[in-house]
Amino acid sequence: MLIVGEKLNSTIPSVREAIKTRNVEFVQDLARRQVAGGASYLDLNTAQGNNELDDMEWAVKVLQEVVDVPLCIDATDPEVIRAGLKLHRGKAMLNSISMETSRLNGMLPLISEFSCAVVGLTLNDSGIPKTAEERIAIAGQLVDELRRAKVNIEEDVYIDPLVLPLAVNSENGVIFFRCLEEIKKVYNVKTISGLSNVSHDLPKRKIINRYFLTACMVNGMDAAIMDPTDCKLTTAITAANLLLGKDRFARGYIKAFRGEALEE
Repeated sequence: MLIVGEKLNSTIPSVREAIKTRNVEFVQDLARRQVAGGASYLDLNTAQGNNELDDMEWAVKVLQEVVDVPLCIDATDPEVIRAGLKLHRGKAMLNSISMETSRLNGMLPLISEFSCAVVGLTLNDSGIPKTAEERIAIAGQLVDELRRAKVNIEEDVYIDPLVLPLAVNSENGVIFFRCLEEIKKVYNVKTISGLSNVSHDLPKRKIINRYFLTACMVNGMDAAIMDPTDCKLTTAITAANLLLGKDRFARGYIKAFRGEALEE
């Protein structure tokens, strides 16, 4: 399971304030802690600051001073994405593209120009479909567009089927799991998801998120946008990898135990 650290997001008040005040120590410490927790990418969103583009450029520079993992540049404005990708060392991830006309036209040229990995969202100009069939169809349209743009579909594309809250419809988890299975089988791409939306408006959300993550792993999900500083969440990944036969001789589990990284 590839972990994309979610904490460097300006929708979080403390992060927004740190970016606004150019608090280098706060931002760099948050990056280090996420990497220490197992993050392979760090999602970076500066949309809620005073100047999204300037904030993105500052944050990319500051983060690359202290961590070697690539960034997942998260914005809806192509110019903000471009600013982040221009400063990024090595191969970044772009978050995100969709079948929304404006986003598709804005992001496709950047993916080709910078040869980055990409998160693809199963929505179009009508929004997020409620059915698995419609989301799977949009995934296919996205794959076709990215293939025409010469993107390496098997290696660089992560499709997010966009889980909707269980509080709205108790079948939303099941619908999402079906999307994961079918998208991987039909299009041979990787899949990804954030965790928080599934538990929206329900109590004890971390419990739901944790079990949702393990169920996603059973259904073949390849990556998660999540909090790698949450020890119970990373423990769930370690245990699931063991149970799914992805941890030969339990080496990863034992290593985590010896490093005191497991939490009951």
